[in-house]
Amino acid sequence: MRLEAENIIVELGGREVLQDVSASFQPGALTGVIGANGAGKTTLLRALAGLAPVKSGRISLDGEPIDAFDRREAARRVGYLAQKQEPAFPFRVDETVMMGRYPHQGRLSPETEADRAAVAAALRDVDAADLSDRAINELSGGELQRVLIARTLAAQTPVLLLDEPFANLDVRHCLDILAILRAQASEGRTVVASLHDLNLAGRFCDELLLLHQGEILAQGEAGSVLTLRLIERAFGVHAEILPVNGGEERHFILRAMEGEE
Repeated sequence: MRLEAENIIVELGGREVLQDVSASFQPGALTGVIGANGAGKTTLLRALAGLAPVKSGRISLDGEPIDAFDRREAARRVGYLAQKQEPAFPFRVDETVMMGRYPHQGRLSPETEADRAAVAAALRDVDAADLSDRAINELSGGELQRVLIARTLAAQTPVLLLDEPFANLDVRHCLDILAILRAQASEGRTVVASLHDLNLAGRFCDELLLLHQGEILAQGEAGSVLTLRLIERAFGVHAEILPVNGGEERHFILRAMEGEE
């Protein structure tokens, strides 16, 4: 399912957080959204999910305005992982992941075998099957993050939007989740995730979208977006590129600009 933003402007608190942003996200691709804090990454993902109203412009799914779908219909098409989520009630892990299945369930309908299979598969994917009977308020930050990702995956939507999915994850689980997102994209889903680690973004993403002060500074393959000039402009740091694997990959070494150490 193709997801598009066409000349969108999003205003929050009287300030334009996104300014005339246009971007297209294609099935089968993992797109990383990068940029400094306050660049507009979260606002863009919320707008793409239909959760942040646009002042002007349009968000569409396969050409249909996203606001033409009711909430349940939209949730069957777009899965969204918010950046910060605190558990309000001590649900069990399996109950929490089952909540991702609500778009596919009728009101007061019992869980189906398909629902249970989707939940079990999602928990296995994120290495959280052993947490199934635990209460979510007893989990560590990383464990909770994996459970919330599992809830998003359990919905089995054609579009996945994830805002900083690697928060609180250790190195191993971060790599595991990136591999899962790559697999989701290879199955034909449209996957968009905001990232802070430029090395992981360049290694795993098919495309990158670089935001700067609410505008798109660059979009395309990693090599065309992660340039020394654009990194310096967007993040205010100096960058050096270290070739690895015989030059097939690049590793970025970042340091503060002179006088900012």
